[in-house]
Amino acid sequence: MQELGNCPHAYQQALDDFGINELLSHLSNYSDADFSAALMNLEEQELESLAAILIQRLTKSLNGKLIASYLNAIRHGDSDVLCDPTNLEISPPSLDLPADFPDGTTARYQEGDRIQWRSLANNTDWGIVIGHFYSYAQHQCHWAICYLIWLDKDSPSSRTVADIAWEEDLEPSADNSWGRVGEGENPLQSLEVNQQFNHPIPGLHPPESNAFADTKGIASLTLKDSSPYPFIHKSLHAPPGTYDSGGRNRTNPRTLTQREQNLIELYSHCKLGMTPMKFYAKWSVDYEALASICSRSISTVRRWFVRGRNYRRPTPTDLRHLAVMDFLLEHFEAIPSELLNLLCTPNPG
Repeated sequence: MQELGNCPHAYQQALDDFGINELLSHLSNYSDADFSAALMNLEEQELESLAAILIQRLTKSLNGKLIASYLNAIRHGDSDVLCDPTNLEISPPSLDLPADFPDGTTARYQEGDRIQWRSLANNTDWGIVIGHFYSYAQHQCHWAICYLIWLDKDSPSSRTVADIAWEEDLEPSADNSWGRVGEGENPLQSLEVNQQFNHPIPGLHPPESNAFADTKGIASLTLKDSSPYPFIHKSLHAPPGTYDSGGRNRTNPRTLTQREQNLIELYSHCKLGMTPMKFYAKWSVDYEALASICSRSISTVRRWFVRGRNYRRPTPTDLRHLAVMDFLLEHFEAIPSELLNLLCTPNPG
């Protein structure tokens, strides 16, 4: 049988035949009292992840009665059954720690094991396991083991020092060479600006350097009287009153006034974030730059852009890093140098 990957037409036909394209289309336009795809501004990877999760949940929720009813409809042409199928309630995945924890959570890799990321291109990162933890894997809809990796000094992303990775994204290193890049070879030779190997977004190119004005991309925070925190926007810019802006010392820390408490409340509910896709489309960057901004390995960043089962969602911390970087790039000239120095004090040495 010819591989579908070598026959794009057959691949697309298979997606149509098995209803995948119809599901993706339905999700991209879905709207009811609880969810609106238009308001959520879903991206392609998010749509594909949603479709995969729904199919997985359906698979786990199947039962004999349901299968028998559909088989009977197929064999006997019962259009009523096919048009008005059995109502199947799919329960949402639980974020609670499994009741049998820690049973069945044996780590494949132990501290000191040499590993590398499963390659999605012609290079990858490698290092040593220095720890692992148990966390909820959104791409799998269940809890899984995640590893802390100390990157080898010759790894392409060694400047990041360390990163985390899910167990399924790692594999043992064959030997001490760890697939090192040859001398004189650029480890990012296939990652030219916006032209990475296996380009993640066909047809997507960054805008011209003078075309950023209408593509802000930052989630704006508008606090009106209808805000669930109406006291905040009324008091943040109010006169400080007894607020003391002087320095803090170990024996006499600053006392929090109502204004500081309001600021903390505001920050705790701030949804500042920007997706890698939007940042990539807006600024002329490569994977290495994104990895540097978010303190991630290039191997991790690459998984933010691929499609299908290798796609990994960036963390809220990653989204915030990109949003702050976008803000700085947009408003650099307007930020007083004194304030910028306080915000981005370079590390000594």
